[in-house]
Amino acid sequence: TTMTTAGTLAFRGTFFHTPTYGQVEALRDTVVVVQHGRIARIAEGNKEIALVHEFGLSEVRRLKDTQFFIPGFIDTHVHAPQYKFTGTGTDVPLMEWLKKYTFKAEGSYRDLDAAHHRYSLLLKRFLANGTTTAMYYGSLHLEPTVVLVDAIERLGQRAVVGKVNMDRHSPSDYIESTSEGLRDAEAFIRYTLHKKCSRIQPCITPRFIPTCTPELMKGLASLARQYGTHIQSHISECCGEVNCVRELHPEFASDTALFEQAGLLTPRTVMAHGTLLSDQDLRHLASRGTAVSHCPLSNFFFGDACFRVNHALSLGVKVGLGTDVAGGISPSMLTAQRMAVVNSRCLRAHKLAQSGGTTVTADMEVDVLGWREALWLATVGGAQALDLSHAVGTFAEGKEFDALLVDTGLGGTCGPFDVFPDESDEQRLEKFLQLGDDRNLAEVFVQGVCVKRGHVFEREAAAEGQRAVEAGKQGAGDAEAAAEEEEERRMRAPTPTEPEAALVDLKAATPTVPSIAPAASSASIAQLAATVPAAAGEEEGAEGGEEGQEGLQELRAGEAEAVNASEVEPPVTKRPRL
Repeated sequence: TTMTTAGTLAFRGTFFHTPTYGQVEALRDTVVVVQHGRIARIAEGNKEIALVHEFGLSEVRRLKDTQFFIPGFIDTHVHAPQYKFTGTGTDVPLMEWLKKYTFKAEGSYRDLDAAHHRYSLLLKRFLANGTTTAMYYGSLHLEPTVVLVDAIERLGQRAVVGKVNMDRHSPSDYIESTSEGLRDAEAFIRYTLHKKCSRIQPCITPRFIPTCTPELMKGLASLARQYGTHIQSHISECCGEVNCVRELHPEFASDTALFEQAGLLTPRTVMAHGTLLSDQDLRHLASRGTAVSHCPLSNFFFGDACFRVNHALSLGVKVGLGTDVAGGISPSMLTAQRMAVVNSRCLRAHKLAQSGGTTVTADMEVDVLGWREALWLATVGGAQALDLSHAVGTFAEGKEFDALLVDTGLGGTCGPFDVFPDESDEQRLEKFLQLGDDRNLAEVFVQGVCVKRGHVFEREAAAEGQRAVEAGKQGAGDAEAAAEEEEERRMRAPTPTEPEAALVDLKAATPTVPSIAPAASSASIAQLAATVPAAAGEEEGAEGGEEGQEGLQELRAGEAEAVNASEVEPPVTKRPRL
């Protein structure tokens, strides 16, 4: 069985990945050994016995015929505090959408209990859909974004996270001064780095030019240089945004020129959308090593144009794929991949319409993507965009094991699609990418750790089980201490005379029932509770210990941690301002 800690794992079966754009490589009957979260060895299946001896393996897990591994998906653009209204509010243009829905929704995360609950649901949903790495925008406020980081650490995802900065043209209750923004951005960076969690990296996040003064952007660029962080923002997204920037800064020819002047275009920068970028802009981004997050679904709603993926790649721009929740109405990277293909077909249709003819030429086909290209964008492209190619995106020795165990047989007739005996494994991969969903993801791994198995989120289940064990031990310890205290009290008590002893015996023979007034104080209840014999406490403590030991197994077996859980989680203590 796979473990919930990053020890040594070994799998034998089929592994699909896309080291080369547009080409799927199948590693069939392959053994992959994972040690301390990294791929230690990739070998042919006939080397299994030798690997068992070399690595001291207790077992090699063999995949079923319906199963295969693919790299975990990398989402390069997510607005975490918008998750709550995902799937709604797409009835207005972008600039109005921000005022009507977005800023209000993000501001509500100042309630840290609500932030804790919503971010937990967000992360479970994204992990359930196979997103092992995500680049997150937090909200304007520091404390809720800290809650997001803590939730990511707890649930086991890999992430780049930024506290959003906005110091102009924003609602009066959702804006910061330039100095406040820089102070809180640095505090967030320091907090995240102090955690020393290799899965989580801080990010500088000027929302976009209309809400950020040049002074703020330059200050943020300075922080990015000082701490070596990622940078994320939006660029040339739609007509309304581009026209707003022209009115604010007529001295700059484009968003690109202003970001360049502020020092925000670096090899660790990811700019979302870019639907209205000129070729000159794209070449400039390529020269700086800056990536574009292609968000096809939200571009259809708010972008006013289709991004030309193949054209950008041909000019040397790094391109990843993003869901752009909640501008994008789906948290699934499978949906993003499908929409990337549809987006490319729209480009071809547009060129055909412009030609006025009925012949599809080679020039029209140049923008077209297929499912193989889309899978590359969701894995390798994302890794390149986030400067993580050394760690994730493909299966290679030395890389970390971020992977999805796909099972095309899950669900039977209730699953998202059917498979047939005469289909090849690559056809089943294609069916999963075109038709599949979270029901086909049997297990999700990040850094060699199974973070989700079925409906159970393993890290959370393990933590709950450990808490149950500790509670049981504490209960047993408290009972033992109470028993010792009672024994000491009894030993200190004077020996009763014969008449006194008789009186004690008489009282003991007369049962009394304590009564509590309706408005009994907590002190009275505490006094009554203190009369419970210590032996009962010992029994409860022992039972608590046994229950604690069984906690993890029960949580894994249960459906309590289902992806669609709607129960409100226990409130968390309010954090002091950092």
